[in-house]
Amino acid sequence: MKLRLVTAAALCAFLAIPGAMTTGRTAQAAGDPAPYGHSTEAEEVDRFVRALRTIRGQYVEPLTDHELVDIAIKAMAGRDRYSAYLDDGEYRQLQASNDGAFAGLGIRYEAHGTRVRIAETVPDSPAEAAGLRSGDLILAVDQQPVGGAELATVKQMLSGPEGAAVSLTVLRAGTPDPFEVSVVRAKLRVPSVRLGAVGTVGYIRIARFDRQTATGVSTAIRSLRDRIGPDIGGFIIDLRDNPGGLVQASVRVADSFLDKGTILTARGPGRGADKTYIATPGDETDGLPLVVLVNGRSASAAEILTGALKDHRRATVIGTTTFGKGIIQSVIPFDSGALKLTTARYYTPSGQSIHQIGIQPDETIAEPAAAEDGSSVPASGGIPNAANDQVFARALSILRPPSTLHPQSAGLR
Repeated sequence: MKLRLVTAAALCAFLAIPGAMTTGRTAQAAGDPAPYGHSTEAEEVDRFVRALRTIRGQYVEPLTDHELVDIAIKAMAGRDRYSAYLDDGEYRQLQASNDGAFAGLGIRYEAHGTRVRIAETVPDSPAEAAGLRSGDLILAVDQQPVGGAELATVKQMLSGPEGAAVSLTVLRAGTPDPFEVSVVRAKLRVPSVRLGAVGTVGYIRIARFDRQTATGVSTAIRSLRDRIGPDIGGFIIDLRDNPGGLVQASVRVADSFLDKGTILTARGPGRGADKTYIATPGDETDGLPLVVLVNGRSASAAEILTGALKDHRRATVIGTTTFGKGIIQSVIPFDSGALKLTTARYYTPSGQSIHQIGIQPDETIAEPAAAEDGSSVPASGGIPNAANDQVFARALSILRPPSTLHPQSAGLR
């Protein structure tokens, strides 16, 4: 109630301050037309300060200036679902995640109707040690139900410091009643790139885009070319369920497969927001055929890579329409915490904005049905199983002759 009253009474006034917090814009110069009718910036700041002082002095519970300003910043930052003010702890978690390391349980989860389902457990993770399995349904986190909650909310509920335990209420197929599982968060370093060989086809799975991803993809390309040899028929790039990550990482990965041309164009109001990324000479695959796998959970940086390869006709894209996140967030550090703020829209090489639209694949193929354990993409040795994954089977058929379709020759690592 305290937060709601403060935000309603005074902090909405702070939202009206032009230029109060900028990301590269200059402040209003003397003599410039006053924004919002006849109000000047000084008048708007004065209006906010008067509201702050009134609330601080008269609100029924004690509030400090720091608390009020902190709430105001959070209100301003929450202009869309992707922007937010991060406190020191959240900012450190974001930095660690971008480095490919974070404190967590070691699970990948997804929406399953109104429930949350574990799609994958990381090998040697706390989740695996606690006995959690792919397909388990998470009903509650620390006795707080998660049914109907957005995944962003579930992420907040599961997040916490290294060494802290969290209790999950789990329902498992074949088990009549839910049961409790206690998992202790640990420092995890989960590779964003995994690879495998399927006959003469190289398979590269990119789970997210962090600072290690571009190097991981280059290493995977070299490793698979050495392993398969001169008969290699091409690469499958699996971006299904990839939520995105760092723009620079996706641009570098796209550059690995392109020899020239635009990768991405970004446009925004702030200083330095307008950028065009161009591929540098040198395709690390020497033009070998590519097939990109996507679904409705392939988002953001995954769509940057998909759009670049599709528009340049460098890859065949198959699966279902992607998520449609065509905006970019910048992280702006403060003395305490940071702003994660939407600062630009991006456009594919053909000039298209995919925001709230997504990328239509070259071939639309429905996602595989859930297996008995609930996993959406069953795996054999870590590689999708062509027998029940039509998207993966179609990718194989594009890249190699029918006589070599069976068996799968190697696992994922």
